[in-house]
Amino acid sequence: MCSSVPELNPQDVGTPLPINPSVPIESYTYDYIIVGGGTAGCVLASRLSEDPSVSVLVIEQGPVADTWASRVPVISGDPYRSGTLASTWWALPMEQVDRRSLQVMRGEALGGTSRINSLLYTRGMPGEYNRWKELGCEGWGYDDLEPYFVKSEDTLSHPASKFRGKKGPWQNRQFVQSPYKVMTNVADAVRDAGIGYVDDLNDPSCPAAAIGALDIIEDRCFHRASTYLAFLPPKLTQQRKSRLKICTNSIVMRLNFEQITDSVFGQRLIARGVHFEATNPRSAEFTYFAKAKKEIILCAGALGSPQILMLSGIGPKAHLQEKGVPVLLDMPAVGSYLQDHVGVPLTYQVPQNDSLHQLQNNIFAAIKAGITYIFTGRGLLSSPFQNLTTLLPTRFLDDTSTLVVPDSSKLDASIPRNLPDLELMPLANNSTDADIPGKELFTLLPTLIRPRSQGTVRLATSNPRARPDVDLNFFQDPADYVPLRKGVRLALRLADDVRRSQGSSPTFADFIVPGGTSDEVVDEFIRKNLRDDYHYTSTCRMGPAGDPARPTVVDLELKVHGVNRLRVCDTSIFPEILGTHTMAAAVVVAEKCADLIKASHKASA
Repeated sequence: MCSSVPELNPQDVGTPLPINPSVPIESYTYDYIIVGGGTAGCVLASRLSEDPSVSVLVIEQGPVADTWASRVPVISGDPYRSGTLASTWWALPMEQVDRRSLQVMRGEALGGTSRINSLLYTRGMPGEYNRWKELGCEGWGYDDLEPYFVKSEDTLSHPASKFRGKKGPWQNRQFVQSPYKVMTNVADAVRDAGIGYVDDLNDPSCPAAAIGALDIIEDRCFHRASTYLAFLPPKLTQQRKSRLKICTNSIVMRLNFEQITDSVFGQRLIARGVHFEATNPRSAEFTYFAKAKKEIILCAGALGSPQILMLSGIGPKAHLQEKGVPVLLDMPAVGSYLQDHVGVPLTYQVPQNDSLHQLQNNIFAAIKAGITYIFTGRGLLSSPFQNLTTLLPTRFLDDTSTLVVPDSSKLDASIPRNLPDLELMPLANNSTDADIPGKELFTLLPTLIRPRSQGTVRLATSNPRARPDVDLNFFQDPADYVPLRKGVRLALRLADDVRRSQGSSPTFADFIVPGGTSDEVVDEFIRKNLRDDYHYTSTCRMGPAGDPARPTVVDLELKVHGVNRLRVCDTSIFPEILGTHTMAAAVVVAEKCADLIKASHKASA
């Protein structure tokens, strides 16, 4: 077995610009070019390269960086550690949130954000995708997508069923028992608030209000099962290296188009190739070109894909003109309609054994955890600091933060109007955006998962190396306060119940919590403490073309409107944000996209 992915440089896969006509065109031509080897890009590259007659080029901004630390679940999930594969930059200040700026984050490595996230494999409830269908996205309802969830999955904790897979490359498992004992107290408090426990939150029959153990992307060896290791592992990439080229540490400058005019559609663009350079500017002596024989697929994520489209002249006309980018296609929806979940951490001080921070504050605990993981794969380094979660529709919370549902049919989560709008996550760590050294902390994180507010991704400059301007625009719609207020009050009630369950010597002390429960006090706390959840979506959203009430970027086959041979395949195509962690859905989008591409070219063959 070969030990590493065969990484290539721009000069290995492209030709320098201007093109020397003596260079054989086949030396820089591929059937498919995938821009972005992230969560979705790895899946798409793996599926398209299954055909031995097909050539695929993947261009990834970051490295492979397959280190020991990158496979250890808890270590790799720390975005602030030395050697992290996370990239961060500041979003724009939000006037309506006391002019606060938050950091945005994404993974920049083969596997993308699946290399750095909290490992949560959550599909969302059927009504999420049935809502997409309501919005005109035929073929994207839950029943349409369930086979793709099954196809990719190898669950290690559930039996095979119509909705759970055992034969896919992507492994996950449950950790029903947590090493942090206070998790049990929290779970009991949630049940006391009227929310029932379910065995499988990914079961399509799961009600809209539930608490349950999460599925975690860890493989049989208790390594992080990123989409890199699941879909493009070293052995597979070595076997396919003659037809699957993985060009890492390379940045796409823009796409290359040919403009044509025909009698049916008028003027159209055809995507022909990609201009790219080394990510390190000191190594970028030349700009290189690679040509696509069949298609280019953008998989650069909800922040990256719209940026590349705009750099290439596809986007809001006035914005492109302002930035000095020649306009090829005026498309206002590009970079618009950005959505993300909004979390508000309530922080508590707990005994050392109830917090992940024991690994920072106790050298003996850290040594023990390291030795345990090296020899057994178990212990704190493989145990998620969040092993369960709670979902609920806040409209059913009464004044005591008890769930009161008049009719159980109101919790049928296959119906879009019944979906939960809040996730409440217990986390055995500090989930604020600030370091708090020397403390053992625990967080209750109420999170708005059905926001109405929408932001934007725009070019900061016409320089492809500049990070895009991201306006998260939280609380652009003040209605988003309503469920979050209820979530904060529910967290306060749960904390009180945890302390009562601990008897005369409670060990769940307030650390960063609101000073009262009035709307004014809670809203001020929300603005001061909110954080983004890094679940960016909808900046190249999917839908039928030509609907002035709902502008979109890609059609139901993920093809960019008005452009031939160009698709987008990542969370940017979500018609609306899902009320769940977005990784599993990103994989399903890639699985379906691969089938759409294969079917399209089979039909035209």
